[in-house]
Amino acid sequence: MSVGVPSDRGTTSNNVDSAVTAVQAGAIRDVHFHGVPDGGPRPGLVSTIAPMELLPGKVFGRDRLVAHLVGVTQRADGSQVVLHGTGGSGKTAAALALVDTLDREFPATRVWWVDGSSENSLSAGLREVVYDADPHRRVDEVVRAWRGEGSAPNLLKKVLAEAPGTWALVIDGVDDQRLLAQWRSALQHNTGTVVVTTRHGNVKDWSRAETHEVNSLHEEAAVEMLQTLAPSSGTAAEARELACTLGYLPLALRLAGSYLNAVLSLPTRAGLALPDSFEQYRLVFHGHFGELDRMHEIGSALAERELLCRTWELSLDLLADLGMPWARPLLRWLSCFEQAPIPCDIANADILTESSLFEGITGMDLIHAFVFLTNFGLVEQVSVRDMRSSSVTTKCWVLHPVIREANRHQPDVQRDVQAYLALCYATLDGYTSFLSTAVQEDLSTWAVLSPHCEFVVEWIHRDGARLPAPENWELLGTKLSCVVARFAELSGQHERAEALFRHALVVRVRYLGETHPEVLAARRNIVLLRWRRHRSELPLAELVLLTENTRAALGEHDPLTIACHLDLALAQASLAEQDAADRVVDDYRAIVRLSRELHGRTETTALSAQMNLVTELGRREHESCAAELLRLLTMIEEVESAPDVVAQVPFRLGTLRAAVMNLLQNSRGWSDPQD
Repeated sequence: MSVGVPSDRGTTSNNVDSAVTAVQAGAIRDVHFHGVPDGGPRPGLVSTIAPMELLPGKVFGRDRLVAHLVGVTQRADGSQVVLHGTGGSGKTAAALALVDTLDREFPATRVWWVDGSSENSLSAGLREVVYDADPHRRVDEVVRAWRGEGSAPNLLKKVLAEAPGTWALVIDGVDDQRLLAQWRSALQHNTGTVVVTTRHGNVKDWSRAETHEVNSLHEEAAVEMLQTLAPSSGTAAEARELACTLGYLPLALRLAGSYLNAVLSLPTRAGLALPDSFEQYRLVFHGHFGELDRMHEIGSALAERELLCRTWELSLDLLADLGMPWARPLLRWLSCFEQAPIPCDIANADILTESSLFEGITGMDLIHAFVFLTNFGLVEQVSVRDMRSSSVTTKCWVLHPVIREANRHQPDVQRDVQAYLALCYATLDGYTSFLSTAVQEDLSTWAVLSPHCEFVVEWIHRDGARLPAPENWELLGTKLSCVVARFAELSGQHERAEALFRHALVVRVRYLGETHPEVLAARRNIVLLRWRRHRSELPLAELVLLTENTRAALGEHDPLTIACHLDLALAQASLAEQDAADRVVDDYRAIVRLSRELHGRTETTALSAQMNLVTELGRREHESCAAELLRLLTMIEEVESAPDVVAQVPFRLGTLRAAVMNLLQNSRGWSDPQD
């Protein structure tokens, strides 16, 4: 490079050979670059030495993986190995640990490290590999190939095939699989080893490779990592709590430990209440996640991939570039639920598209977005089995706790918080509306949804003052509170269930008054809970009073009045003496009549009342039982023709039909119909 003196007129005149890019820099004048490659056809401008400065000391919890990789490289049989996992899982660290081990234990093994994060860095790195690996030093041929005057992939394949001895090529950060398309055949050999790290985990894209998912550490390795990095920050138990909070994610653990070690050596804290222990850091994570990245940069600058608020955004940026624009809002929305498994079926395109966040989304869009979110390790699919229904599993999505927090605290979520809250509420409300406490298959879903309902209710209470019309939000929250209460009752937590029902009642009375249907419905929940716990005269008296109040406020043809009437009839039937049995039978018949007058067809309340009527008549061997069984059979047929009613029936109508037919055949006076 030659640097001339400034011209008299003080102008800048850069003459650049080989059509390269000219860089103008302030007062530097008349700079001439001779033969410097644009992207670089000449050797020596791009390093293929592994960036060992990025190796964070000891790599915890990866000893087995690294030992296996060392063994693969020493076979030198052309193996391809893919390390895949979400951002921050430690893929690069594991690859660097491999290089470090090879350098110490097998120094004769040649290792090349190529940055695969962009098209330019990948091409330039592989070109440098050819320069270094070529035993014949065919520099001019390499220059021509990379200028497009020959085949660069073919030359790479030829040179690697001829490379003597044992070698390993590590291509780091190939998240965009399109970048490798033209190089795949060049990387297939019968000698050497190719190791690729990527966030893309679709094993079908790596059909010829040995794949290893690099995920969170096991607990003991995570605790060891924290205590090694920050030995004066707390006890092993406190380190274990923090490790669990961070989901055992290597990046999060390293940032936490490095920060805690650095903060203890600060000359001053400038009056700031900086956390300096495992426990204090854990509390900041839960309460002030958005402040963590600024804390982590104390004493050291962090690359974009090391920032908790940015590392997974890089994956979402790539997915958007791949034609998956819905991946980002979907991950944002899932992060707004509780840190617990989320039923896969909750993502319903018909509901989502009603939100401004997902306007125009289709079912196929959802499928594609979730496939790619899973492939990139941003969500994980699991099967959840509840102990109350051990034969039933619910497919769910799970988010890593750090990924969840990072998405919840993104600026767009804070800006659209009301839209995300409304969508969480709408999907939970829609999903729980058709769940039954009597259907075995629904119990697993109840168990999965309950924590999310509770979380949204707490969210409404916490942020209600910042929402428009907070009283409306609080009323909406009572519906989900009742969902949580029903599951608490199913779980045998009766006191908690009653407390939740009572809270809903208090809120509804405050805003709606004593006689509003929603208030009376809340009273019904409490009274029925007490009745199911203690079948005695006291809750029976409460049922009588509730039925009278409902009839007075809403009229005898109101659905809630009819439901309360049926509740009371069932309770009286279980306690009634023989002389009160006729009154119970009359009540059942009245309920069937009122329900049909209201709806013009058989609904679930009428069907239930008719079933209890024939049960009571059958118990007494009453002569009218056969006629009522025939009526019940007709009602079953009517319900079967109404899909919306069938969806609300908490049992199989075919089973009920068979039972009724059996009873008819055995009842007095029954005979087969004549042809």
